[in-house]
Amino acid sequence: MKKALRIFITLLFFLFSRASISQNLIDSTVNVDSIHSIIEILASDSLQVRLTGTRENVKSAFFIAKKFQDIGLKQVSGLNGYFEKVDSIGYNVIGILKGKTKPNELIILSAHYDHIGTLKTNPYPFFRRDESAEESDSIFNGANDNASGISALIALAKHYSVENNNQRSIMFIAFTGEELGTLGSKFSAKQVDKNAVVAMLNFDMIGRSYFNNYRPYITGSEHSNLRTILNKNLYQFDSKKYGKSFIKIDPFKEEKLFWRSDNAAFAGKGIPAHTIMATSPQDKFYHHLKDEIQTIDFKLIAEVVKTIIIGAKTIIDGTDSPTRIFLRPR
Repeated sequence: MKKALRIFITLLFFLFSRASISQNLIDSTVNVDSIHSIIEILASDSLQVRLTGTRENVKSAFFIAKKFQDIGLKQVSGLNGYFEKVDSIGYNVIGILKGKTKPNELIILSAHYDHIGTLKTNPYPFFRRDESAEESDSIFNGANDNASGISALIALAKHYSVENNNQRSIMFIAFTGEELGTLGSKFSAKQVDKNAVVAMLNFDMIGRSYFNNYRPYITGSEHSNLRTILNKNLYQFDSKKYGKSFIKIDPFKEEKLFWRSDNAAFAGKGIPAHTIMATSPQDKFYHHLKDEIQTIDFKLIAEVVKTIIIGAKTIIDGTDSPTRIFLRPR
């Protein structure tokens, strides 16, 4: 009896030690200061907010590619380094971590890095004017939309590179052309083998929170069981902190967000592809001159990244696969 009790206590200690080590690794790789520095650069006035087709957009692509290189992401065969040429508009930036035991099964993590330029160059038909701001500011800095998503993408790349234990391959894609009609992701979706892609998580506008307690939401959750898997893993990791439904259902169904971001082209191929968001599409700084770094909650972004690391664990390690998406013609 005593021997059985000792074995039980040892097993509990082992399990808690594993959880602690995992949390320590997450806390060491997901750094608020790093997130801040990435957004500070991408949302700077000097980049004229990354408008697709401009020199500043290309400079942003090179900045992201250098981050991928420094982290240790590998280049994808057939591309020009980390760059995927998108017709005549610019470049998607792509890096990969090969899976240990299931390298032919692919998880895509993504975010778009382009935005809408300046008052003079902006081609986007809907943006919010602010006459008082326009006297001294004409740049749509896009700190939340979507430098926040790119900062999360880079943080995730760093974590998985350091952890070095992904059983499936993870592809990291920074898309261009999202603001012009998801052009970069539409191009990229044509290049992938849909049967090889197990799941896609896209990150868009995660720097200002709609919900309390740093809860993100996921678009199109009714189309697959990806949200269920993420929430299951979060609950098993820390039931007190996360509960059973930490990642919320999209509360803005009328906005059709599932179809408006870079997951859509992949979902159209049957891939369980969804976007993780934190901000309301009616957010007062959406497509506004004041979407600047001062409005960003960096801890929120860090917590969203940690949520995905924990929630996607069984997808990354190959033990869970989300159900495929079957969509009626639109």
